[in-house]
Amino acid sequence: AEGEFVELLDPTLLTLRRVRSKRVKPSTDDKVLVGWNGLAIQAFAEAGSVMGETELVDAAVRAAEFVLANLRRDDGRLLRSWREEKASGLGYLDDYALMAGACLTLYESTFDLRWFREARTLADAMLQLFRDEERGGFFQTGSDAEALVVRPKDLYDNAVPSGNSAAAHGLLRLAQFTGHHEYEQAGVSALRVVHEGMRRAPSGFGHALSALDLYLDGGREVAIVGDPESPETRALVGEVRRQFRPNLVLAVAAPGDAAASEEIPLLRDRIAQDGRPTAYVCRRFACRLPVTTPEDLAAQLASEA
Repeated sequence: AEGEFVELLDPTLLTLRRVRSKRVKPSTDDKVLVGWNGLAIQAFAEAGSVMGETELVDAAVRAAEFVLANLRRDDGRLLRSWREEKASGLGYLDDYALMAGACLTLYESTFDLRWFREARTLADAMLQLFRDEERGGFFQTGSDAEALVVRPKDLYDNAVPSGNSAAAHGLLRLAQFTGHHEYEQAGVSALRVVHEGMRRAPSGFGHALSALDLYLDGGREVAIVGDPESPETRALVGEVRRQFRPNLVLAVAAPGDAAASEEIPLLRDRIAQDGRPTAYVCRRFACRLPVTTPEDLAAQLASEA
């Protein structure tokens, strides 16, 4: 009977706990890694913005602020890990790539220009430190790291995305915001390095395939001009987020925001129609007619799917 089983189980569990309490407890790995935090930041930011849970976005912001304040040298060089108030080790390719992608998602979640700046700064440093100009793709270690007999490349997507896959995806997304060919070219070069592997063993290149899908699809860009805090602008943003749109990037700025228009080319020359928040749906910066209602925006997004 169930009651008899519970009577037998409870004292048994107490005995097991007493015996276990006498054992040496396993050590806890409590170091903070930039790359893993990048994954968490992106997940929290995306989930918070889609579900309207501001505390999740706030958690992502706090984590990003911690990483960039405590795991970055004064000269801007990312470090690898942090523990007990000390940061150590030079950051690897995946640290830069995953953190840059996280900052892009933070921008799309908050429309705070500082996160776009951080993403671009990290991406530019990644190109300088890790790019293989001769054979394409990216090295795992920076050009300023200890010289190795063979400079490795991280190519396979395992429990976490490889550095090359994360770099490719982040750079292709950044190209959607900026229209800069160099970002797209560098991202595609990382995909070319693993193109044969993707064909032969696709299960080992899941994130690379996502980047390839973005490149082949061409993606979509949505620029919204309107006060980010106004209900009308939020309604347009909500329509963009209403469905899963993996190859879409979103930029939002208030009318007359010169800094945003200067730093994010996708927002340049976009004007609010009749003073109302206005959305532009684009592919490679070729935009459809501007719309001002969620219904018209939904129709354009559906036709572009």
